[in-house]
Amino acid sequence: MILLLVLWLICSLISNSDGKCRDEPARECEAICDPSGSNCTIRALVLLPNDDMYQASLMRVLPILKVAEQQIRTKEMIPPYIDFEWLAYDTKCDASLGVIKAMDGIIKQCAQVIFGPVCDYSLAAVSRITKYFNSQGTPLISVGGSTYDFEQKKTDCGDEFYMLLRTGMLSFETISELTINVMKRHNWSNSIFYYDRNGQRSVAGLHTCFLMMKSLGKQMRKENMTFSQFPFEPNVESNRTEEMRREIGNKHASKSG
Repeated sequence: MILLLVLWLICSLISNSDGKCRDEPARECEAICDPSGSNCTIRALVLLPNDDMYQASLMRVLPILKVAEQQIRTKEMIPPYIDFEWLAYDTKCDASLGVIKAMDGIIKQCAQVIFGPVCDYSLAAVSRITKYFNSQGTPLISVGGSTYDFEQKKTDCGDEFYMLLRTGMLSFETISELTINVMKRHNWSNSIFYYDRNGQRSVAGLHTCFLMMKSLGKQMRKENMTFSQFPFEPNVESNRTEEMRREIGNKHASKSG
């Protein structure tokens, strides 16, 4: 389904000049098919870390993309003369390197669509500039982008992440809404959250839990709920019991009968 969506996106961009974010003549390699129409290839750039510490790594995701390609070919969902070329680049979950690899894939190999990055900082850096890649912009598809910034409007060139298509099932905002609904059910309005700032790094890279807390705090403030947070460093020796007693104190403790 994702690969069919890619094909539709690329065809839409080619046929619709109104989607252009800059006046740039198209390169010959941007076309899916050559002038004769006999050689058709979609060059898909895959930007992920080559490290299985991350849930979405090149070694895990590339085989899945290739299986998806085989499935749509078996079901004859795309013409048999259209090939896919998977161009894998290791971003190391780094924002700056992600941008460099994206530019390499576009300039050197004329990629027409991008899968990834998934790490939030890298995804933000790359997806801000993909609307200027190639003559029509380059669609970027990712299961990442969990923070609320990625859920903003993406319908015209003035939007920050115009070419980004998120396919993930959950976001930090939906998790925040669930947390708030549970608190409302129990009539809880005052909270303090302890978290490891770099916890769950395998999900969205650096500061995953910190970004989650930002989304949760934003939602709780909208609901006029009292929210405070205490990030701790897992490698720093400290008395957790004493820290909790100090941070929670009388302000956050329940009244005893």
